[in-house]
Amino acid sequence: MWQEWSLRAKIVGLTVGVVLPIMATTTVLTIRLSRNAVEDDLRRSGLALARELAASALQRRGADGETLLQAEIGSLAGRGGLVRDVAIYAVGPQGLAIRAKAGTPELPDANVEVAAREGQEVVVVKREALSRLSQVTVPIWDGKRSVGAVSLTLPLARADALAQRIAYQALLLGLFAMCLLVGGLSAFMSRALAAPLGRILRVMGRAEGGDLEARVPEDRKDEVGQVARGLNRMLVRVGSFQAELTRRVSEATAQLRATNERLYAAQQQVGRNERLAAAGELAAVMAHNVGTPLTGVVGHLQLLEEEVAEPAVKDRLRRIQGQVDRAVASARQFLGAARPALVRTPVDVTALLRDLLVLVSPESQRKGIAVAQAFAVELPTVAADPNQLQELFLGLITNALDAMGTGDTLRVAAEMGMSDGGNPAIRVVVSDTGCGIPPENLARVFEPFFTTRAASGGTGLGLAIARRIAREHGGSIRLESEPGHGTRAIVELPVGAA
Repeated sequence: MWQEWSLRAKIVGLTVGVVLPIMATTTVLTIRLSRNAVEDDLRRSGLALARELAASALQRRGADGETLLQAEIGSLAGRGGLVRDVAIYAVGPQGLAIRAKAGTPELPDANVEVAAREGQEVVVVKREALSRLSQVTVPIWDGKRSVGAVSLTLPLARADALAQRIAYQALLLGLFAMCLLVGGLSAFMSRALAAPLGRILRVMGRAEGGDLEARVPEDRKDEVGQVARGLNRMLVRVGSFQAELTRRVSEATAQLRATNERLYAAQQQVGRNERLAAAGELAAVMAHNVGTPLTGVVGHLQLLEEEVAEPAVKDRLRRIQGQVDRAVASARQFLGAARPALVRTPVDVTALLRDLLVLVSPESQRKGIAVAQAFAVELPTVAADPNQLQELFLGLITNALDAMGTGDTLRVAAEMGMSDGGNPAIRVVVSDTGCGIPPENLARVFEPFFTTRAASGGTGLGLAIARRIAREHGGSIRLESEPGHGTRAIVELPVGAA
């Protein structure tokens, strides 16, 4: 569901998800601190009143004193709800007894016992039904001896009411702030991202429909502007390539038409059929040459949609450009209808294999395939055409990935060995843990146009091309496979300088 959200919705949702807990935490802390402050104030006031009453109780003795004391605590209990119950306890022969009271005080409890007998001041919070009460108990000192205790019961309704009021105000303020934040952020995102990205998407749609003259305004200096400029440059290159391709196709078509007319006039039906078959094979070869590297392009485009870190994007774009260049070179080779001669240079096979594994990493990660590599240290170079070797090994690795699923393992190894002629050679092994190849098919895998993947776009030329490349470099290729236990492709290339 998260992936289906728009970029604006994701940013707004993420902001709300971060700010909302912070506001809630701040509100809870504010309520708690405010309530504690009020409770502390009530507690201090209660202690002060209890101490004054304890001093008054010590001074008032006799019948008149008791009457005045009762009147005093009666007036205290009526102070606007500050004090609910007042009780003065005296220590007698039979224990603690109520000397004077106002309200409905309880019988002496443990707190009163502690205050009267041990001379300690005790403050506790109690719950009664749906309200909270603070009981303040102080001793009555007669010199150094405690002769009783004063207990006040203070309702904490003021603190609770304040907490509710703060919570209500915080809720209203939070809702207002959240609406303001979401509205402002949404408006900013609409102006800063949604609108320019919408223009880019519309231009991409027009280009997809064939309008390569469409352009995005380049009036921004930020990342969106960089994307717009990059898209415009790409459209210019694609337009130039399309024009060149159209011209060359027209030339090739005209040449082919002239050739066909000559062949038809000469009634050389067999020769014409052979040429058409060769043209079909050449077209299939070019389709394979273009399709194989585009597998890496598709994988990197998938990663590009998930990653937003700028360095990674640039790296993927460079890799994509490399593959596009290679596809363009193959297309030109097809249009020229001629295979170029090998350009041999010293090739580091280990480095080439490592680059290919990086290239196919998006596909292996997408399918959940583990990749293992084992390269011998300091392998010598081989005299080879690097583009041809890349095509050879990329085809083998792609075949292995196509044969596997989640949980399987691709293994690529390179080591020194001996060729069939007894000469030093580099042996490269590409193995998979896929379904394997039946014996009746294993004997035919190098035949042109033989494929078991016709439904998924296989041309049956990949291994035939691989064997041709290996032989042109003086090497060899063979396959070992067992149904249900995977396949091993073994390539041997002679060691030597260009």
